[in-house]
Amino acid sequence: MRSLHALSAVCALLALGACKPETAATDYSTPAGPAAVGDVLNSALTASPANLVPYLAADTAASAIAGDIYQAMITYDKDLNLVPELAESFTVSPDGLQITFKLKQGLTFSDGSPLTSADVSATFHALTNPDTKTPYADDYLRVSKFETPDPHTVRVSYKDAFAPGLSSWAGLLVMPAKVIAQTKSFNDTPLKDNPLGSGSYQLERWRRGQDLLLTRNPSSTKAPFIAQQYLRILPDQSTQWLEMKAGNLDTAPLTPLAYTRLTDADWFKNNYATYRYLSSAYTYLGFNLKDPLFADKRVRQALSYAVDRQGLINAALFGQGEPIASIIKPGTWAYNTALQPYPFDTAKARKLFAEAGWTMGPNGVLVNAKGEEFRFTLSTNQGNEVRLKTAQILQKFFADVGVVMDIRVQEWSTFLTNTVQQRKFQTLLMGWTLPAEPDPYDVWHSSKTAPAEFNIISFKNSEADAAIVASRGTFNQAERKQHLDRLQEILHDEQPYLWLYAPYALEAVHKRIVGIQPAPAGISYNFDAWYVPKAWQLRPLLVP
Repeated sequence: MRSLHALSAVCALLALGACKPETAATDYSTPAGPAAVGDVLNSALTASPANLVPYLAADTAASAIAGDIYQAMITYDKDLNLVPELAESFTVSPDGLQITFKLKQGLTFSDGSPLTSADVSATFHALTNPDTKTPYADDYLRVSKFETPDPHTVRVSYKDAFAPGLSSWAGLLVMPAKVIAQTKSFNDTPLKDNPLGSGSYQLERWRRGQDLLLTRNPSSTKAPFIAQQYLRILPDQSTQWLEMKAGNLDTAPLTPLAYTRLTDADWFKNNYATYRYLSSAYTYLGFNLKDPLFADKRVRQALSYAVDRQGLINAALFGQGEPIASIIKPGTWAYNTALQPYPFDTAKARKLFAEAGWTMGPNGVLVNAKGEEFRFTLSTNQGNEVRLKTAQILQKFFADVGVVMDIRVQEWSTFLTNTVQQRKFQTLLMGWTLPAEPDPYDVWHSSKTAPAEFNIISFKNSEADAAIVASRGTFNQAERKQHLDRLQEILHDEQPYLWLYAPYALEAVHKRIVGIQPAPAGISYNFDAWYVPKAWQLRPLLVP
């Protein structure tokens, strides 16, 4: 499934005045012809992928591109139901402990070589090899027996009930056994630079730090109409908006500012359609729980009471988001509706600080018994103006209760490698994209704290661990919800994150692109069906 790149773009009003709007005013109200192959879709990435094997890269850009190049045996449809992709069919045994996939006949990689169960096996074993440096292996390590009785059959067995078992196979992107075998270690696979998949597109060119060119794979089971995708690395969000205004981008995420204040211009209304829906993501402030400053949960609770979440959403997102209290997307079955975000209550915050041993000093900053000021640094990535604005507003909220927060902004790859993975931070401002299957194990279980893993704040709670494990060990949704509800209650009390908001996804797509059908899965689940009528195809194909 292709994923549009869900980071926002913003433009200063002063800078906008220097832009020249498009002069052409094509009428896109009625499609100018049937579906046709052709055209180039221009879009942007805010950061260059570390490499093009998402199991090893663990970044958003790598995952987005891999979703175009590779396929899994199953995928999600528009309503977030699991459906076949490489598989022709799949069956689950009555006890839920065995899954059998039947692959489609005639599958090939983009170089024409056959794709069989042997490739699924090679990918599975590469991912589960203990030497492979990946945070994604755990779900597959639950498999007790992996079988390929013939070239078109894959059968997996589990010793114990594992609720996310079926959905995990939507995440196993099948890679060619012949390439995996070229290196002793999957960590060194040439697929990192030269991917080979069966998906909608194949890589034509990758100039690191500059751009990527993807070309249509006509042999894919989901051969697209759009002939090429040209993705430029544009870390600065204001630059993305200016490029769209100049007609150089066909798809772009919009900042709340752009969506609410800037899209009434004629150049925009003539050329772009907008789409708005609650994203499957949230933004949070996370505490390094190994830092003594945040060891007392009353301190974390106090900081949570100090935040006016609705005010934050109004100021940083122009109202384009919802306050949240949980790790689960609101409106889904696993969300604990009994929980509410911490209310804005500075008196309560000050009381909790006092209980934790912090009193107001003569200069308006909290101090402890040793006379040390309550001061910490918040780290976040550059290129996301909404996050930077959020940090600045949080800084003001905390100052109002006597806390000094400094802000550190870093280039994305440096931030990820040197700060996040090395755990060299006091607090982080980041976001998570939520999977359709609620499985908090990788982010919240106490065993997942290694540098490449996702429990980046070192959260450890034995009752939370038990709830997570129990939620995975039953197929009964009501029982799963009981365990997930308890987990959410623990996290709500502990406040290892300050859950801030779930933003609305705000997307702009050029009107010449036809076939977009918004659904619970968003707008890009059917990207392969998007097309540009011949009469509206603007861009000549690019050559490597």
